[in-house]
Amino acid sequence: MNTEEKTIIKSLNKLGVDTRFISLYNNDIYINNLKFSKFSRKKEDDFRKQYPDMEVVRSKLFQKICIKVSRTVKNQIKPQSELYIENNDSLENILLYIVLEPYKRKYGIKIVDQKSEYTTVVSNCCQDDFCMNYLNLMTKGEKIENNLQKNTIYPLKHVKYQWMLDWMDSSNITYSSKRDIKRTTSNEIIDFLEKHIPNVQESIIQSVNYLEENNQKQE
Repeated sequence: MNTEEKTIIKSLNKLGVDTRFISLYNNDIYINNLKFSKFSRKKEDDFRKQYPDMEVVRSKLFQKICIKVSRTVKNQIKPQSELYIENNDSLENILLYIVLEPYKRKYGIKIVDQKSEYTTVVSNCCQDDFCMNYLNLMTKGEKIENNLQKNTIYPLKHVKYQWMLDWMDSSNITYSSKRDIKRTTSNEIIDFLEKHIPNVQESIIQSVNYLEENNQKQE
């Protein structure tokens, strides 16, 4: 965190904003959790008097994404750890940086763009990736499992790609690339199921997690 960012955070703290629940990115503020951040309109007005050029972004969709991420990584991120996010300006990696930025203040982490033996890799795989992988394994008659990589966390595991795309496209954030999604049998299966079963992708992930946990207990 540079000197300017530290000054902004101090100013927010003085106003009574809990900066563990806001993200600072490109001199704009993104509210992760409106209730917990205590960032009222009155405090926003007072903040703008000091920083009139900074935008305070309030988005229910972004807050929804942040809640999903928080529940996923709460037992994965260790205090004072270094998290490696590939610096390629992709939609997913920019979002990862924004949603994990508050953990600098929550847990004292560092976000780095160079790997080392001490870094934890941050995967940009999202809910869609996990579900497509499960269905691909199923259609091939192979064992359905997570196959998670060592020393890697998956903050977007319960976040739909469409949520990310919708939020980024509604913001003023510039990203370099987005996915070219190819139609496969697995995509068609998901599309069919989503028409009849609410939150089917989340249900699929929870089912796989449940089966893995029970298999581990039996071993």
